[in-house]
Amino acid sequence: MDEKLLRSLLRQKDEMDWFDFKRKWKLYDSNDALNTEERDELIKDILGFANGNSGIVRKTKYLVIGADDKQFDENGSRVTYSVDYRVPSQSDITKWVNAACNPSVVGIECDFATIDDKKLYVITIPPTFDLHETIRELNAKKKFSKFAVFMRQDEHTVLASVRDGIIIQQLKAVFRQEIANPPAILFGAIIGATIAVMFYGAGYSATGMLEGTLRVLAKSLVAIIGAGLGAEAGWIFREWNTLRYDWRYWSRQKKAKVVIAITITFVIIAFGLRLIF
Repeated sequence: MDEKLLRSLLRQKDEMDWFDFKRKWKLYDSNDALNTEERDELIKDILGFANGNSGIVRKTKYLVIGADDKQFDENGSRVTYSVDYRVPSQSDITKWVNAACNPSVVGIECDFATIDDKKLYVITIPPTFDLHETIRELNAKKKFSKFAVFMRQDEHTVLASVRDGIIIQQLKAVFRQEIANPPAILFGAIIGATIAVMFYGAGYSATGMLEGTLRVLAKSLVAIIGAGLGAEAGWIFREWNTLRYDWRYWSRQKKAKVVIAITITFVIIAFGLRLIF
């Protein structure tokens, strides 16, 4: 795993739906016997990451072993502990997961990463195109029956409802299509181009008192702002259904940020229209 990305994750104040931390694993006892309850707990977590939720079906997920999930050092990074005990190999983890689910989870990667002389173990779960369900009972910290579907909700792995499962599967199907056939972005491009032209016109009108190079720079700056706002408007249009679904899972702060960003976007667009017309 990239060291810069790992350090960035370790500085995050809270765990999220696409990364998680564990201070220590207890998969093997002092006699190297496998703890099947901890193994099934790991399988549950990986399946939750593989399924994700409607907002992270396209994201890569990370499970970091050797990082405290609560304590931070004086530099604002999570307290770390060397993984100097036996851990399962990438092959072991892949076999455990795929013997317990259908379809198989492809592309799981396991690597050691050294941060400030501490050796961490990182499991990387790539985005998948399928909804994965169990094909046997999982005897984790709680027991889960066959055909269970897990998903991520904030920093937790939870059972997905039928509705959640259907939505996640639909979004994964869209993701598969996007990979096979890059999505048409014509609508977003039209919005961006239109707003850029509008703002360039506004810049032309508003900079009438400027001359020469200053006038060109001012008009170009306004056009760039318009293009950026157009791109944001196009993104909002494209992601509207996902935003609407994820809304119930977001914190108040995140909801407020999204509302403010959208409001500012449309206020500036309205201001530009007023300048033109």
